[in-house]
Amino acid sequence: MRYSPTQVNLATLPADADLKVLPKYVDRQRAAALVTHYFFGVSARSLERWPLAGKVINGRLIVPLADVFRIARERMDAAPAIKSGPATASRAD
Repeated sequence: MRYSPTQVNLATLPADADLKVLPKYVDRQRAAALVTHYFFGVSARSLERWPLAGKVINGRLIVPLADVFRIARERMDAAPAIKSGPATASRAD
């Protein structure tokens, strides 16, 4: 089963996500791969701590990809912006 544009909140999906090729439901391994591709690096083990509700099919938790993307977007939006680069000395000793 694939997504249709009426089933998904498009604001939670990445701009380059193609709804025609993404599955509607995924297991943790596939979800981790898609979040890593579209958002940030995450492991399937880390997704065990995310508040995902789904169904167990053939011994695997299957969750809606829209929920996975929604939580990933929330985590990206909640993350603080920081500067990176060479550290400068705040005081001279």
